Amino acid sequence: MRFILATDQTITLAFEPSATEHELQSGDEVTIELRGDVEDGRVEIERGQLVVHTPTAGHARAWNSGGAELYVGPDSGPLAL
Repeated sequence: MRFILATDQTITLAFEPSATEHELQSGDEVTIELRGDVEDGRVEIERGQLVVHTPTAGHARAWNSGGAELYVGPDSGPLAL
């Protein structure tokens, strides 16, 4: 599953279970990819926060609008599958 988020206000993008957080400014875009058994992966929007829950049998990766990969946990980065 892959989706793109564009925000018009400052929000916190959080990844669980790693508790990694990134602040997104107005106008920022982020691409998020969930791989594996995505049935238990989910995204929740709360006040000023977007929380991405990585699937139990998978991993998440994310890139900012400039194409740089964001660290979201031990399965992210250039060596992730």
